[in-house]
Amino acid sequence: MRTPSIPDNEAERQQALDETELLNSGADPRFDRITRLCLDLFSVPIALVSLIDRERQYFKSRQGLDASETPRDISFCGHAIMGSEPLIIENVLDDMRFCDNPLVCGAPDIRFYAGMPIHSSEGYRLGTLCLIDNQPRQFSEHSVAQLKNLAGMVEDLIWTDIYQRRESTALQQQLQTSHDEMASLINNIPGITFRCLPDKSWTMLYISNQVDTISGYAADDLINNKRVCYADLIHPDDVSVVDDAVTNAMANNEEWHIEYRVRHRTLGFRWVEERGKCIETDPRHPQVLEGFIIDITRERNALTQLERHHQALTVLTDIAFSCHGSLDERINHALQEAKLYLRAELAIVSEVKGEVYTVNWIAGPPDTTIVAGQQFALKDTWCQFLMAENPSSTTQEQFIADTDRPEFQQHPCYKTAPLGSYAGVVINVYDRPWGTLNVSSAKARSEDYNDGEKLFLRLLGNWLSDVLTQNLSQQRLTKLAALLPGTLYQFRRFPDGRMVFPYSSPQIETLYGITPEQAAEDAIPAFERIHPGDIETVSRSIEHSAHTLEHWQSTYQVNCPGKGYRWISGEARPEKMIDGSTLWHGYLQDVHEQHQARLALEQSEARLRSLFDFSPIGIALNDLATGQFLDLNDALIAPTGYTREEFVSLSYWDVTPKEYEPEEQKALASMQSTGRYGPFEKEYIRKDGSRYPVRLQGMLSTELDGKKVIWSLVEDITERKKLDKMKDEFIATVSHELRTPLTSIKGALGLLNGGATGELPPKANKLLHTAERNATRLTLLINDLLDMEKLVAGKMPIQKQKQDLGSLLDDAIESVKSYQHQTQTQIRPPNNWPAVTVNVDGPRLIQALTNLLSNAIKFSPEGEWVDVSVIVDKTLVEIAIRDRGPGVDLAFQDRLFQRFSQADSSDNRKVAGTGLGLAITREICQQMDGDVGYRDAEGGGALFFIQLQVAQ
Repeated sequence: MRTPSIPDNEAERQQALDETELLNSGADPRFDRITRLCLDLFSVPIALVSLIDRERQYFKSRQGLDASETPRDISFCGHAIMGSEPLIIENVLDDMRFCDNPLVCGAPDIRFYAGMPIHSSEGYRLGTLCLIDNQPRQFSEHSVAQLKNLAGMVEDLIWTDIYQRRESTALQQQLQTSHDEMASLINNIPGITFRCLPDKSWTMLYISNQVDTISGYAADDLINNKRVCYADLIHPDDVSVVDDAVTNAMANNEEWHIEYRVRHRTLGFRWVEERGKCIETDPRHPQVLEGFIIDITRERNALTQLERHHQALTVLTDIAFSCHGSLDERINHALQEAKLYLRAELAIVSEVKGEVYTVNWIAGPPDTTIVAGQQFALKDTWCQFLMAENPSSTTQEQFIADTDRPEFQQHPCYKTAPLGSYAGVVINVYDRPWGTLNVSSAKARSEDYNDGEKLFLRLLGNWLSDVLTQNLSQQRLTKLAALLPGTLYQFRRFPDGRMVFPYSSPQIETLYGITPEQAAEDAIPAFERIHPGDIETVSRSIEHSAHTLEHWQSTYQVNCPGKGYRWISGEARPEKMIDGSTLWHGYLQDVHEQHQARLALEQSEARLRSLFDFSPIGIALNDLATGQFLDLNDALIAPTGYTREEFVSLSYWDVTPKEYEPEEQKALASMQSTGRYGPFEKEYIRKDGSRYPVRLQGMLSTELDGKKVIWSLVEDITERKKLDKMKDEFIATVSHELRTPLTSIKGALGLLNGGATGELPPKANKLLHTAERNATRLTLLINDLLDMEKLVAGKMPIQKQKQDLGSLLDDAIESVKSYQHQTQTQIRPPNNWPAVTVNVDGPRLIQALTNLLSNAIKFSPEGEWVDVSVIVDKTLVEIAIRDRGPGVDLAFQDRLFQRFSQADSSDNRKVAGTGLGLAITREICQQMDGDVGYRDAEGGGALFFIQLQVAQ
């Protein structure tokens, strides 16, 4: 903490402070009005008028603070009086001078300070007008200007008191001097000495020559009423005062001491002070009045001026603290007060746009013809003197006590709007001329506008500038707030339980069915619209926020007009007010759709989580960059032997044997290009080191934070592998065991059909042909089974070499010619095959093509064509075989190339087959780096195709 420095002129400053007699003189309601104004204007909890004494700072006025003084060495104001400009500390914790100050570390917990030095009339800094808050805050230039103006009002009060005291002292000294000179009245009496008769004319027997200073008449003019009698010079309103004072003094044999006005022949009325006594020693007159008269006009005018200053401050304070609510009421009240104070007939606040003068507010006599909203040409008004075309040359004020002067007689307003007196000041809004405040009367004033009246009009103009600026700012805020999707608001709860919305944007009506004006009067109707099931929760949250001053936030249902119950989200920042109430600044918005969507999303996530957790297939989420397991279900962990905690600490690579790295790289490349991988099979490593087979497929995904992750389905195929092995072993065994006897049976049947045993009866021949046909089908089935076994097991050798595709197609078509003749179906190839070379195993490709051609012939209607075509596209060649049969049912298409799959699997199906031809064709094509597929042909029928790589 840094102790405040002592000013270089401390002795003179302290003397100036002592002369004010403000120290220890108690509270002064005039200063209290200003500090209360500070609380409302700046929304701070503490406002002080602080005086820096020798060892202390004394609070002449205090709001929000119990202590009447604090030590000077820890005072903030002690630092502030080191300069003439305001000391603003928006956050004292950031200032090394104050961060550990006892007033910061303890009560009143200062976090913000703004102090404007208060000067004596000689310029000595006596103390400050300061603002204190227990929260850090920002302080705008506009607020600094307001603080300066209010400090100026404090200075005016101090200067006025000093001036009154000094003038009073001077007057007393002067009166004392007069009393002293009365003792030597005969030799040298200052002022006017007189002797007169106590008659109605106050007939002067003697009066000194100084009487001409107060009356404009010589002494001879008054003696014996030669030209004028003294009674005629007394102001009519003061005649009774003088008569009563003299009569009472004579009755009680006392002196009289009175002040009254005397009419000067050319200078108007003058104030005089008169002292006298009735003398009864004159032998010529039973009673004679003797005394002296002093001209006190200057002193009386000074006191009157001080009273007017004080009256001006009182009126301005009343205007600033008026309880009127609306802007119109406040300004109309201010104009009425201004008109009375300045003794004017008409007071107007106008707005000037270009050359148009608009009366916005007016206070005038009942018979005035001017009304609010009326417009005039600016050049026809007296305010044209204030509002020049060039803002930089605008005159800020004009005071004309008598308009009947040559410089005004040529102006248009002299004829169009004749006035006797006029006074006006410019009203600035956002530091630019906006309009005028002016007062006027039909008659000229008897005297010029004095300094107090001019100051009053200036200060009132400044107040109007601030009020209109604030109102315009609020209008702009309201317009901006109206564009928001939600409601801006202030909510205030008073200690007695009363609740209001001091401010709310228009959208509050769509939420609560009340206007901003209704909300400002009572908040109960808004609470009545909250769902009964939510009202207790909302009330508790408000109570908690008020008690802890924590940020308020709540989501609840409101019965919105015409919409029914909807979800509303609200949040607000609380602030404790000096009267014990709590004020929240916040925002409300309709979040019904978002809330419903969130609930639906939570429900959907819960369902998905259930499916995830109870899925019989393992599901894993891995980080793409590290392979780390982020999430997994129980089905994935079950066969591994690990606990969940152990497994999630592993990465993808910890459970994958190294020999599968090529397959993994291939899957990774597929995922990078297509976003998916698999399905493919590999092995996982259990905790005990053993392995088990799995089938994987998955997809790449991106999290909200941009991290790439992999979702994988990991199926334990241990049991399926066992079944496949058993099936393959069974098929191999059956195939080998059946092949030898079947060959013998087929041969024997062939011999019998060939007549080796002689001619057989027709019925026997028919049975033998049926048996031979079935034996042939069974042989084909066994051959297909053996081929399929070899292909799947990788035991069928594939010898690839570069060959002309056209020759291979011709061989395949030739191989099914006999089958064509049986069904009366023709194969239609193109006139010429494209010249293309493929790297394939020729016999195996012919086998695959034969399977597709025989199927096309088998399913084609009798006499129809089977088309064969070839399309070459850069590195890929496609062989298409199209028939005109019924095509493949959509429900069966995804099982076309599975083993033993047949669309018609009944015992009496029309078309015979083993169900292995297409499966064998797929295995052959895939082992030659090709593929086989199906699509519906245009115009009906089936189209099977084989895709092969073009040999480079």
